Amino acid sequence: MTEQLADSVCIRIQPDEDMIQVFRLVTTALSNRVGLNLDQADDLNTALEELFRFVIAAVDEDSRFRIRYSVLSDRLEVTAEGVPLDLSDDSSKVNRYSRFVIDSITDDLCESPNPEGGYNILMVKYLST
Repeated sequence: MTEQLADSVCIRIQPDEDMIQVFRLVTTALSNRVGLNLDQADDLNTALEELFRFVIAAVDEDSRFRIRYSVLSDRLEVTAEGVPLDLSDDSSKVNRYSRFVIDSITDDLCESPNPEGGYNILMVKYLST
């Protein structure tokens, strides 16, 4: 059985600390649409902020950060596309800490190579039953 996507939203903005609020607003609105509670929405917001700050530290002003939200009947999937850093690289404490935070507050976390370069990082929050 194939799941039907209710909505898909993609945002592409420059990596600037001031833009984190845009992601927070969209994440909260879509979490509400799925039926996630406030704590679950806050978990996704925290994971995105951690990832966003992780990326900001490693890119220049001309880079763009792209987030794709997929709203399904039982979950919200948030995919950071083309992230220039390998989140699973344990060579620094910052990488390990960021990975630990994101992994501990999302229900699923997957990282895969992006064919256009970098990595896609999928973070999922399921609707509690």
